[in-house]
Amino acid sequence: MVKPALPVVNDRPTLQALNRRAKDILKARPAYKEMVDFYLTVFRRQIEWRDRLVVHPEEATAEQTQDCLRKGTPLVGCFDPGLDLQSLLDLYVEMKALFRRGNEVLRQVVDRIDAAEVAGDFAPATWLAEQRPDRPEMVADSAQCLEIEESVLASLARAVTFPHWELVARSWLSQADLKDWKGPACPVCGGVAALAETRKDRDSATESISPASVRRLHCSFCGTHRVFPTLECPSCRSVKSGDAKYLFTQNEPELRIDFCDSCRHYVKVVDGTKVSGPIHVGLELLTTAHLDELAQGKDLSPL
Repeated sequence: MVKPALPVVNDRPTLQALNRRAKDILKARPAYKEMVDFYLTVFRRQIEWRDRLVVHPEEATAEQTQDCLRKGTPLVGCFDPGLDLQSLLDLYVEMKALFRRGNEVLRQVVDRIDAAEVAGDFAPATWLAEQRPDRPEMVADSAQCLEIEESVLASLARAVTFPHWELVARSWLSQADLKDWKGPACPVCGGVAALAETRKDRDSATESISPASVRRLHCSFCGTHRVFPTLECPSCRSVKSGDAKYLFTQNEPELRIDFCDSCRHYVKVVDGTKVSGPIHVGLELLTTAHLDELAQGKDLSPL
């Protein structure tokens, strides 16, 4: 088996596009400034640490990865992601310092984690290495034991694990073609889609007439995104006529909510044709909380 080489990433265009998107968001939604500033701080630190992060994904051939995807099994169900405990711990210490400087609430959370670690009741690196989308109870149970707000603990965990899992995804997907993956779950980690994006498909056979619009589902756990049918529900898989509906606000043409009238689940959607550069799931999720309120007002539930 040949270990795939990780593709070289030029971070400068990514950071430039992220800063442009952040400015556009703040111009339209200034109330999110504190969230945007904090997200940018965390993301920049992740970028700075990219060359120091370590993962040892299980080696796999293209044939093995395609066979796993054809069977409908996320790659993590076939191969070991090989998360490095020391690398997780090193980035955790860095992110912990950012959280401590964030505000008083975050500082108290970090202090409580430190106290539990000193007492031998909590091992951050091991806990982080065990994070999986199919184990949501890990954050909930730990938050309860540590007496910490679950959303804050989840944010700290995601800040540390996301860049590691992103490396794992890049390694495995360099050997995979996602055309064989048909389900709504993430083909790498099995996570539920956190956000959707629409783009014009430049590879479409109809491009000479009018490029087809495609919808991509984005995973917030490992960063993987893939095409998913626009009229199919990512929750119940319904393709029944009339089930696929959407909500939007007049002053935000680049945002909408896709929901299913059958199962009443929704996903937030960003129109990628109106956004310069790639979508950053964390930033878009943080700055669209008002869409969640709109959806909940219609008795809709997130995926």
